[in-house]
Amino acid sequence: MTSSHSNTVTLESDQIESISYIDGTFVITDGQPYESGPTAKNKGSGVWEITVNCGRKKSDAVAQKFNSLAGGEYHEYAPKGGGGTPDELNFMFGVTVAFSNAAPITLYLAQGSYSSTNNWWIGGQNVINDGKPDLVLISNNLPTQVLRMSGSTSEFVFETLAAGVKKAALASAE
Repeated sequence: MTSSHSNTVTLESDQIESISYIDGTFVITDGQPYESGPTAKNKGSGVWEITVNCGRKKSDAVAQKFNSLAGGEYHEYAPKGGGGTPDELNFMFGVTVAFSNAAPITLYLAQGSYSSTNNWWIGGQNVINDGKPDLVLISNNLPTQVLRMSGSTSEFVFETLAAGVKKAALASAE
């Protein structure tokens, strides 16, 4: 019998102002139960938790959807058990994240498994992973800030790497 579990991922940055689930983006392996979420909660001090109550069974269909929406290897990151793109995932969903002094961005979050634990992936056009995973914030169609990503199996931490980035400087860093 399949069962639901509480699945929580944490996003951490003093610059996050809000996180909201994008309706209709939740994808789960066929036959797995879904109860509620994703629900984002501001825990204070720049810590946000997103919780989904659902089953956990990996499938390639969920991974294919995540890889397609996120943009592939260059736009995906998993702090533990990552590298390349995931072959199988339990479930995935999209969120809109509003950062201070930047346009809101769409990020995709997905849970997979690594060794004997579950791990989380993040992806989207603002995720740039050329071996050094960064999140590029945009304002007025120009990059304004780069946040370095790190974390654990269930946490993403965004730390300021550069502010006031010029378009030419960002292009030369690729």
